[in-house]
Amino acid sequence: SLMIVFGALVLSVPYGNDPLALAVMLITFGLAGTAFGIMLGTFSRTLSQAGGLSILFAMLFAALGGCWWPLEITPPIYQTIVKVLPSTWAMQGLTDIIVYGKGLSDVWLNAVVLLAFAAIYFVIGVRRLRLD
Repeated sequence: SLMIVFGALVLSVPYGNDPLALAVMLITFGLAGTAFGIMLGTFSRTLSQAGGLSILFAMLFAALGGCWWPLEITPPIYQTIVKVLPSTWAMQGLTDIIVYGKGLSDVWLNAVVLLAFAAIYFVIGVRRLRLD
C-alpha cells in the first residue's frame, strides 16, 4: 500500500482508471505470494535456507513471469508455458489495468487464478506442517 501511494503521489505513476481492480489484483497476488511463502517455509530446515529460497524463487518468478521484460516480446510457446506461475497472471492483470486502462470485469480471471494458486500453496503448506 505504501509503495502504491508513494508511486502515485511522488512519482506520478498512473495506476489506471479502476482502483477496485488494482486493489483486487494486488490483494490476490499478495495472498498467492504469502501462501507460497508458507509452503516454501515447510521445505526449509533453517532460517537462512528459507531466506535463500525466498530470494531464489522471487527472482525466478519475476524474471519468468514478465516482471523484468514484457511477455509480448517472447515467443508464443514461452507465453503459454509461464502461465504455470502466479507472477505471470499478476503481471498480465496489472498491465491490463495500468497500461491499457482495463477494469475488474477484464481482469477477474487473473484474480481467480491467483486465488487458486493461493489455495493450492496454502493446502500444501498446511499439510506439510502437519507432517513435520
